[in-house]
Amino acid sequence: MKYKELQITKHSLQHYIRRPTATSKELSEERHLLVKITNEVDKLKERHGIN
Repeated sequence: MKYKELQITKHSLQHYIRRPTATSKELSEERHLLVKITNEVDKLKERHGIN
């Protein structure tokens, strides 16, 4: 994915995780994915000098 796509996905997940109907299993899986995406965003920021 490109940087912008990852940022959109990251922000969407941050919002989606707050839904009241999420089970603990779903939240765990979604938080894990959010960490992976955040790490990718951070790598791309560093690689391309994005602040």
